[in-house]
Amino acid sequence: MRNESTIGQAGEHLAAAVLIDLGLQTMVSPTQGCDLLAYCGRRFWRIEVKTTTRTESGNGKIYRWATSKGSKNKVKLDGQECDIVALVAWPQRRVFFRHVDKVRRTLSTRLSVNRFIDGCEKASWMEAISWT
Repeated sequence: MRNESTIGQAGEHLAAAVLIDLGLQTMVSPTQGCDLLAYCGRRFWRIEVKTTTRTESGNGKIYRWATSKGSKNKVKLDGQECDIVALVAWPQRRVFFRHVDKVRRTLSTRLSVNRFIDGCEKASWMEAISWT
């Protein structure tokens, strides 16, 4: 049975697999505050994973993620708990990375389905870490 928790876990593992494929040592975080920890050399990044299973209603061309924490009282993401946000488009099994500063001012983030193409993971990862 699919529910938010299992979809979230699947998204975390997909994002971790993508990062491993990009050459980073990656682990699912056992702590509160971020979902993944990724290492490369002496650098490490805390990654919050957000997964969506569908496009916005009626549109079919835009994915939307809640880029906040909490179920009742939404709290915007910030650099205190994570450095990078991994936006997982589950229907395409693809990940787009953003530096937290690019999403921290909003409660949700939208991206066109056309952004999720071959190579988007590497390109978006390189852009996201260039902010750190």
